[in-house]
Amino acid sequence: MKNKKYNESFLKLISISCGFAMSFLLLELFARIAPANSTFPLEKPIECDNFERITLSCLHRRKAFSKGIWTVGKFRPLNQVILKKTNDIGQFSDINFNTFIANKNNNVQVLSIGDSFVQALQVTNPYTFHGILNKKKTKNNQEIISTAIGASGMAFPNYIMSIKYAETQTDLKDIILVIPIIANDFDESFKQYALKGRRAGLGQFYFNETSDKMDFIKFPKEKNITQKSIDFILKNSALSRFIIYNLEIGNLIRNNLSFLTNANKPKTKVKFAANIIESSKKETPERFTLGNIAVYKFIKNLKELRKTSYERNRTFLVIDSDRNAIYNNFSIDESSFYQTMRRRMIHEAKKNGFKVINMENIFREDYSLSKKRFNSKYDGHWNAYGHAKVSNEILYEIKKLSRD
Repeated sequence: MKNKKYNESFLKLISISCGFAMSFLLLELFARIAPANSTFPLEKPIECDNFERITLSCLHRRKAFSKGIWTVGKFRPLNQVILKKTNDIGQFSDINFNTFIANKNNNVQVLSIGDSFVQALQVTNPYTFHGILNKKKTKNNQEIISTAIGASGMAFPNYIMSIKYAETQTDLKDIILVIPIIANDFDESFKQYALKGRRAGLGQFYFNETSDKMDFIKFPKEKNITQKSIDFILKNSALSRFIIYNLEIGNLIRNNLSFLTNANKPKTKVKFAANIIESSKKETPERFTLGNIAVYKFIKNLKELRKTSYERNRTFLVIDSDRNAIYNNFSIDESSFYQTMRRRMIHEAKKNGFKVINMENIFREDYSLSKKRFNSKYDGHWNAYGHAKVSNEILYEIKKLSRD
């Protein structure tokens, strides 16, 4: 009798286990069909012992010649699915960096430096603003060759160091540098305003408030058991990636916890609008102070790298706009953080001979006619249409150079 009960219990356990296993396999299959986001893991370690000679190991990069899928949304065909691949130095561009260098005498070279707007996971490589340029020619019928160095979470200090890396590989004098200036570049140039999270802020450079020297936080290769376990699960389970990246379960939990814990607290006046976190000087005085310091330090470092008027005229700063205000026809608060920083950056860049491409009126006028958005409904990054508009303005400036 005991053996019979034992066998029945064992069979129930087997049945339940098989049920769970089958359910997991079906969900895993669903996540792969959906499809789930790829992880695009960074190559590590990211370390930098000599700030005077920047090597590739100092920069965020992926495995060279890797491929993956970036997707957002819950299920095909409702979501956006983009195939991305990296070049020979682990950057999201179809043009290898060595090919770019080798074409010095035959093409007009354009090197874009930046953050997630240059990385552009939301758009296939050929349709990024820097990818589009590879199909274009100058007024003198010269072909353009364009590549990029960019990664999510970067800000002004990392742009400077990316240029320094490129400087170790080739003479930058005749190369056109394109640097998109985005809302989070200003305060996130300092450690206290850097992105938070399991890996955010690691392997990055930061301005120092009291010194001309930059700070750097290493991203070691060594992992603890927790990191290893998470990496293993994310790499091998599409279901886990679907839950975390597509369903954004972490944000859902944080938002609900925040709602419960802050129910009786006074509301903050810091405002999030699409791609911009806004605040006033009265509410966030330190943020404004650091933003102004970031502009000063960025322009100062850029001047040291681009010493002549010839080089500075070939350095394009693409200033993003408050696109949410354009879509909704909001009046812009000129005293807000981003608007204040935009004006300061535009003023300092022009004063020091750098080329400014201000996308504010360009986006505004285009939207009034076409009603086409420049970013997807999922986030504030430029979509293919936004990249095309930016690329058109860069090409216009390049053609002006060829006439000079």
